[in-house]
Amino acid sequence: MEVRNKNRKVSSVYILLFAIGISLFTYLDFADLAIPYDDAYSVFMVKSSYSDIVKITAKDVHPPLYYWGLKALSAIFGDTIFSLRLFSALGIFATFLLGYFPIRKQFGDRVALMFISLLIMFPVTQYLVTDIRMYSWTMFFVLACAICGYKVYLEGRFRNWGLFLITGLCAAYLHNYGLLSVVGIYIFLLVFLVQKKKEWKRLVYCGIIFSALYTPWLLQLIWQFSDVANEYWIKPLTLNDLFLHIYYFYSPKEVWRPFTDFTKIQMMIGLIIVMGIQLLITLKVLRSGIKNRDEKTYLAIISFLVFLFPILIAALISISYVPILVSRYMTCSFGLFVLSMAFVFDKAYEYPIYRRLTNIFFVLLIFVGGIRVYSGVKYYNETEFLYHNIREFATNDGEKQIFVAADSSYSVMPRLQLIVPDQYFCILKTAVDNDFSPFVFQKIDSIPLCDFILVHHEPKEISAEFRRYQHQLSKRYIFSDSIRALDSYLYKLKLR
Repeated sequence: MEVRNKNRKVSSVYILLFAIGISLFTYLDFADLAIPYDDAYSVFMVKSSYSDIVKITAKDVHPPLYYWGLKALSAIFGDTIFSLRLFSALGIFATFLLGYFPIRKQFGDRVALMFISLLIMFPVTQYLVTDIRMYSWTMFFVLACAICGYKVYLEGRFRNWGLFLITGLCAAYLHNYGLLSVVGIYIFLLVFLVQKKKEWKRLVYCGIIFSALYTPWLLQLIWQFSDVANEYWIKPLTLNDLFLHIYYFYSPKEVWRPFTDFTKIQMMIGLIIVMGIQLLITLKVLRSGIKNRDEKTYLAIISFLVFLFPILIAALISISYVPILVSRYMTCSFGLFVLSMAFVFDKAYEYPIYRRLTNIFFVLLIFVGGIRVYSGVKYYNETEFLYHNIREFATNDGEKQIFVAADSSYSVMPRLQLIVPDQYFCILKTAVDNDFSPFVFQKIDSIPLCDFILVHHEPKEISAEFRRYQHQLSKRYIFSDSIRALDSYLYKLKLR
């Protein structure tokens, strides 16, 4: 009877956590109306055919599987911003199920409950559920591949090998960091199979099959790698970037998004305290666990090392060849980081002092996550107000407006197409005939001889040039009105 009551209590905690996580993340998907460039890119990819998705991604940096999945979902639920964001949330919900089923079964309820709780509390998870990108699903498949690899290590079985291969392929076809993560999992698994004198040849066969099935994209990846070596948007690593990478998972601030009510210094001090408590707990667990040869302590170390593998490889490539390391790419193996922490906190609960420290850490993490929710929702409301102003500015007695931008300012246009749909959007071509896929613009060679709205993205390096251009236009057009929109300006031009 006592065991049954205990099981009911534990089941109630799982249900409560699922309810909190699903409700919170669904609400954030609904509330987030901001449309950054990357999200707009995914929205327009969905409008392309499955074959065109492959062609477009072949010229980009990401594999096609995510966009295929997103397009399939949109065929069922529509291509609204909310439904497309919800696809990212489903990746997190699927990771919850990894916590409830294989992690709980293999490592116990406390590890599983801490894993799910941490996944909900971390501010970075809120990025994963609202971005219309592939990171949440990559995280799911990387973690699933690692869990299947652990089951292969323990018991073999054809089913485990099959799941190990499939989940690894999905991770690799979702993101290049998914590929790096899977390579790390294969290497670690091979080392431990050889060390324990277990059957390792099957892993080699599995690797050969994986390579054969990934070869179509691997060839494209090699071409992309040589192409981006000449010019790429990722900047070289700096000391500031290094610190940002360290606290990225904990931070309620995004680089391009304002941080509500707290200064950067206040935020950093708070996060250092949170991370310091975690480090103190981790050092205690590692010291005691290694001394006592505790299995979960070793699993925590291995999980963390596998999480770190793609980041270290990317850092080496970034330093020696071409920058490829971006903070958000680390989320591809984030599930392993969370699992490692769950192992550490599970062991910390065996020591009264460190149990209290763990509880303090969880309270502080809830506070940081709560700040992220508050700050995010406030930002979403401000963004929607701005979008409303853009719609009012662009509306002209129900008539369609012509929006024109030079190709150097094209990145603003996709968002405007989603904010103010059913208008005419034109890109003024320069000497270079750029490919703007998957976006759909009308390319024009000269300014139209009629009233139109000029769209200008104004980084400092081209502002002086634009002023000269604006002066030239004023000879034929009247600048009747303007508005600051997103990171750009919109000007209403009337023909003289």
